[in-house]
Amino acid sequence: MATCKKCGADKRRWPRSCQRCGSGSDRMDVAADAADVAVQSGLFGWIWRGVVSMVRLVLRALN
Repeated sequence: MATCKKCGADKRRWPRSCQRCGSGSDRMDVAADAADVAVQSGLFGWIWRGVVSMVRLVLRALN
């Protein structure tokens, strides 16, 4: 369970709004939270490494 930033009540997971106050349904907040999680977990680094390795494989195949 997550905690509502507006009223402090327990709410469902982050894409859903708070049952008590209705806060949290704003898509910009959801996108910002998802971006924060991705940055903190290093997800962008893993994606970049995957892109670089795919480019290297393609270049090896073409040579």
